[in-house]
Amino acid sequence: MAEKEEIKQKSQQMEEKSTCKVCVTGGAGYIGSSLVKKLLDKGYIVHATLRNLEDESKVGLLKSLSGADERLKLFEADIYRAEEFEEAIQGCEFVFHVATPLLHSQGSQYKDRTEATVDGVKKIGRICLKSGTVKRLIYTASIVAASPLKEDGITFKQLIDETCWTPLNFSNPYSQQWLWGYTESKMLAEKEILKFEKEGLEVVTLCCGLND
Repeated sequence: MAEKEEIKQKSQQMEEKSTCKVCVTGGAGYIGSSLVKKLLDKGYIVHATLRNLEDESKVGLLKSLSGADERLKLFEADIYRAEEFEEAIQGCEFVFHVATPLLHSQGSQYKDRTEATVDGVKKIGRICLKSGTVKRLIYTASIVAASPLKEDGITFKQLIDETCWTPLNFSNPYSQQWLWGYTESKMLAEKEILKFEKEGLEVVTLCCGLND
């Protein structure tokens, strides 16, 4: 009897997953494509976004995944025009916000990558709230946004927790300008996206390592 009940529960779980829609922004990237694959393997319906649907190499990779024919839908959306994500997010219960601008275009409406990244998470958060279906927003943050350094940039905290943000005034002579810009953008974006919890949206941030 216990075995039959377990089989029944697993069957019900698979049925629930087969109707559950999940959105992955930046679905063609290293992390995004791996996430799309795992979600398809688990039986979820996946809405994946990428910047260019005419990029045959990236589109082909995603369409070649097991289960893609039946449960994967691709959308074109650019984080520099974050309102384009609305269609992909509509009807989804969970959103993995992976997309982030790595190379800043000087011709964009934003002054730098940080401004683009922060405005992007704001718009994604508002779209999730507006959807009426999104239960949880999962943001791929970065370990570079966390630091044991205190605001003086010299002394250290004894423990690292959610309050340990990398000081904005910290100067590292060994850090490249690109990496510092990335650090600033990921930290400010994570702080911004966590504010949506006060508006009733469940937010989870995952601090990925540089080699993850």
